[in-house]
Amino acid sequence: MNDAAVRTSVLDLGSNSFHVLVADLDGRLLTPVLRQREMLHLGRVVAQHGAIPDACVTEAVDTVAHLSELARRSGAEERMAVATAAIRDADNGADVLTALSEAAGSPVRVLDGLTEARLGYLGVRAAVAIRSEPVLVLDLGGGSLELTVGIGDHVEWATSLPLGASRLSAMVTTDPMKPKQVRAITAEVDAALDPVIDVILAQAPGTTITVGGTVRALARVAAEKAGVWLPATLNQLRVPTRQLAELREELLALDLAGRTEVPAMKDRRADHIHVAAIVLTRALERLGVATATISDWGLREGLLLDAHGVTTPPSASQLRHQEVERLRRTFAPDDAHLPHVAHLATQLFDGTLDLHGLSGTDRELLGHAARLHGIGEALALRRQQEHGAYLVRNGELRGFDPAEIALLTALVRFHPSRGIDPREPAFASLTDAEADRVRRLLGLLQLADALDRAHDQAVERVDVHRTDGRVELELHGAGLHVTPAELSRRTRWFSRVFDVEVAVSDRGGS
Repeated sequence: MNDAAVRTSVLDLGSNSFHVLVADLDGRLLTPVLRQREMLHLGRVVAQHGAIPDACVTEAVDTVAHLSELARRSGAEERMAVATAAIRDADNGADVLTALSEAAGSPVRVLDGLTEARLGYLGVRAAVAIRSEPVLVLDLGGGSLELTVGIGDHVEWATSLPLGASRLSAMVTTDPMKPKQVRAITAEVDAALDPVIDVILAQAPGTTITVGGTVRALARVAAEKAGVWLPATLNQLRVPTRQLAELREELLALDLAGRTEVPAMKDRRADHIHVAAIVLTRALERLGVATATISDWGLREGLLLDAHGVTTPPSASQLRHQEVERLRRTFAPDDAHLPHVAHLATQLFDGTLDLHGLSGTDRELLGHAARLHGIGEALALRRQQEHGAYLVRNGELRGFDPAEIALLTALVRFHPSRGIDPREPAFASLTDAEADRVRRLLGLLQLADALDRAHDQAVERVDVHRTDGRVELELHGAGLHVTPAELSRRTRWFSRVFDVEVAVSDRGGS
């Protein structure tokens, strides 16, 4: 942990599950270091009984003691605990809260619905690169559904509705559910949504983001069914409402054993995921949302950021840059070669615009790939490109959607290669247009990497001169420390992709 970072934790006593998150907060950068979850389904218990029975209280207390000890032993200097819908709605909530606070070793703060919505929005904005505003966030938990519309760091409107998946699962008495029960839950959702639909639509949100553990479970199953390649995180995955509706109908036709067998289904979600599918898809349908974006950050991350006054979300470009730098500093903190290759790569990009025809977004992605292309050397020099691709794929880079992670993974994987293996899973997942972008970007990345082959930053600047069928690179600095044969090999892919000859004019110390 960086000496300037603070290790902090939050215990989230939710209506589906109890979670602990331990994270390092360094300025505005939050880096999770431990997550643990225990499923308790208190939302269903409260919906059925009104109060939380003694046996459930005992289980909850034991769970809080266990999770609190994990946070302490993980080195959390600051610890906080919060409770949401189930405990605030239970008839004996005050007594339960006292017992849970004692087990946690500190007071448990009960969040009201609007505070929960605001903090969830903050966590989402810290994880998802959003270019259109206003933004609608749907946070589906076990006890409630929070809907928030915001612009930047300002929440314009928010509400909390009693539509949690665990709460509504108390209405289910058969497995599979009978059509009458499905209609009853749908009517419950409609009745709660009716007063707020027009209010939300009047805000004209340009992006809809969904968050919550069961939401991510639905998205993972939908992605598996659609054959979508996924990195370690679902963050910024876009899921069509139509796919979610189709999945809802499939899940409603299955019993628990059948749902458990669905590919990519997590066992701990299978008992209530069909109820969550009704709530989520009905809300999206009523709001006319064609595609929802998934966030894997929400309330817990928002709580930690808010507690330290980090309430202004980064811009899309700032978020992506800080995440790439986080990964680079973790594995190659002292390697000046990586940022220098990014510097040269963007110069090459700008000097060959008429040749490659790529966009400003591609320029940004090229710079990110250049900053990460050598991080695999932290694990081993042999096959370092494979190690680097693994780190990019599993580094949970916020601000990038899965297709962009696939693109970065492919660039890192093939940056020292003479070609691209089309069977590589990340590359194979790309559309034809995306694959063509990778080919062109790879030519630029390999050329920039070749210009700093000795990792000495001797080439300080490169000017590009274009003539028909020829690209001349005018180098400035201390000189090019690479053999002609090596340079020829490293420019071969560029020449093939763009059908040009590459020549180098070394101006040495000029």
